[in-house]
Amino acid sequence: MNEEILVELDDLMRAEQELTWLLSQLRADEKEARTLYGQLDDWTGQSAETVRQQIEAFFMGLGSKISHIEQQKVELIRYVELMKQTDLRR
Repeated sequence: MNEEILVELDDLMRAEQELTWLLSQLRADEKEARTLYGQLDDWTGQSAETVRQQIEAFFMGLGSKISHIEQQKVELIRYVELMKQTDLRR
């Protein structure tokens, strides 16, 4: 195996592990935030409605970011596999 490619593969695999960790942390934080959000049920009034709308927009944005990171991770995994196959052909 070409040593230069091995270093790159190691870096890519480390990046995949970091994305996995990041996704795990984001999901845990989202779960905690949703739990806290659920405790606002008894809060009423215009300010409560405004904050609820802002929090719901935040959750939508967070979900979008998580999906984007998941897609990047899938693409990274595909690229790592391609690099492994390329290295085996040498």
